[in-house]
Amino acid sequence: MRLVLIALATLWAVGALVAFLQTHDRPLEAKLSAGYLVIWPALLVLVYINQPVPLWVSVPLFFGFVPWFLAGPHLWGILKDPGRIKPGELVGIPISYWKWGGLGAVLLGLLFDVLVRP
Repeated sequence: MRLVLIALATLWAVGALVAFLQTHDRPLEAKLSAGYLVIWPALLVLVYINQPVPLWVSVPLFFGFVPWFLAGPHLWGILKDPGRIKPGELVGIPISYWKWGGLGAVLLGLLFDVLVRP
């Protein structure tokens, strides 16, 4: 099963890498969205291979699924119409959500690390 998950993540990363290569003449937001599509599966594979991982690392990666899931449609929209880019957003999500959501996910992971000990 581990090899199947790694193969699926690798195939997705290859597809995302192709999308990234297609953004060479597009705005920075398109490149960042495509880069996020490449990096997130790679991080998941690294975390999966290097188990056990502290919860303060794995919880933020788990919550990173939502922006990753939305990055594909966001990138497609930018490639079709670069005017859809809004200032103060990263991968189509406001930067304040990234800051507070990331901080909250790390704190939640730390809390789980303290409360849920093996």
